[in-house]
Amino acid sequence: MVDTPRSGTEEFATILGSDATFKGELAFQGGVRIDGAFEGSITTTGKIHVSREGRLKAEIKAGTLIVEGQLEGNATVKERTELRATCRYAGDLKTGKLQVVEGATFAGRCEVGAVSATSDHASPTADAAGMRPAVSVAGAPAQRR
Repeated sequence: MVDTPRSGTEEFATILGSDATFKGELAFQGGVRIDGAFEGSITTTGKIHVSREGRLKAEIKAGTLIVEGQLEGNATVKERTELRATCRYAGDLKTGKLQVVEGATFAGRCEVGAVSATSDHASPTADAAGMRPAVSVAGAPAQRR
């Protein structure tokens, strides 16, 4: 990992470079940009940015999540998740706010609304009430499943 930001990356104190592969657990306060490969778990109150080259197989708890690359695993995001046009995401997502750009691919369950710090990925109260999360797929209107 490199601790010195490059031009345009001032908000990320930590960068996992494109030539790096890391397995394990990361926990920190600030932001991280993933340009390489990571497998494990990441916990932060800050921002995680998976660049176009980034590949994650991880359980994530974060303040903000931006995905341009590949992500496989569940994520709980307190504030905002952005799935950009080159995103390929397979897993369940619980997030405060969600932005999906046309072209992004998402396969999984999604719950949008207030997220507590102790949230898990299951939503028994929504299922018990007979409700299903709304799903929006690459330019299509949201539908209830």
